[in-house]
Amino acid sequence: MILSNRQTDYERAIQLLKPFTTKNTSKANFQFFFTFIMLWSSIYSSYYFLGNYNLVLLITIPTTVIFFCRSYVILHDCGHNSFSNNKTWENCVGSILGFGIMISFSMWRYIHNSHHNHVGNLDKREWNPEVWTMTIEEYKASSLFKRLIYRFMRSRFTRFFIVPTINFGLIFRFLHPKFSRQVNLIVLIHDIIYVALIWFLLSYMSIITLVIVFFLPLALFYNIAAFSLYTQHQFEETYWEKDENWNYFDASFSGSNCVTAPRWFRWMTGNALYHNIHHLCSNIPSYQLDKAQKELGTLLNYKLIPISEGWNMLGKKLWDEENKKLVGFSSLRNK
Repeated sequence: MILSNRQTDYERAIQLLKPFTTKNTSKANFQFFFTFIMLWSSIYSSYYFLGNYNLVLLITIPTTVIFFCRSYVILHDCGHNSFSNNKTWENCVGSILGFGIMISFSMWRYIHNSHHNHVGNLDKREWNPEVWTMTIEEYKASSLFKRLIYRFMRSRFTRFFIVPTINFGLIFRFLHPKFSRQVNLIVLIHDIIYVALIWFLLSYMSIITLVIVFFLPLALFYNIAAFSLYTQHQFEETYWEKDENWNYFDASFSGSNCVTAPRWFRWMTGNALYHNIHHLCSNIPSYQLDKAQKELGTLLNYKLIPISEGWNMLGKKLWDEENKKLVGFSSLRNK
């Protein structure tokens, strides 16, 4: 009966959210062109003023970071078919913006759809490219070497300074047997073009200049994206279940967070921190998520968590299957 009532609530919530799936094509296209122009104008401005008016870079580099973030927001909408009714145009926009942030749109869409389809499933973690999460029992049964690697990968330092570049900057540069021939071909073509472009640019500027005007803001964007993604699913009351008990709607809503943040941060990240609503109804455009969250109200029971709690969330490392919560390593003393 409880499961039935909860399922009914989810169905009511989806019906309530359905009007917000309507696309505003004019608004979406404006966002794309504005983001594209602002991104590459800020990158060129950094290049132009570097060495002569370095203080200007205090404006141009943060601007580049902001519009790298906005590029990812629009790419994300394209991946969920919530950007345009024209799928060809949607694929073009996603591919153009993805190329600029060095994320292959085709590969990202495959990985991200897999994440949505298997989130919170303990038996299908290899299909869910989420933060590496072990249960307490798995950790205790692991070798010393594996435990050390796990601790390193889950440390705050690694999450902030190493993992973002690996997850976004390196993974999308490699072919993978799980991906289709078309996806792998696109990744290969991207890699060849990147090498050619970097070789060409280095004939006009130094490697230090290229790092400052492009790769530094790109790395900062990767850090912001990785932190946002972490807070969306890695919280104490999140959802993990074995396949036989796994429920798509519970995993989507209860396994995703709803984080409050300043308005400018919500705009920069496309309201992605309203992540439980996004997982429940993933074809809502980013610019509608704020209104959708307010409309949902108290129909479904969930907590609003301030983004300042993100630091504490980074301390949650292991899934406690007995108590159904994410805990820190200190909990091992009581096991």
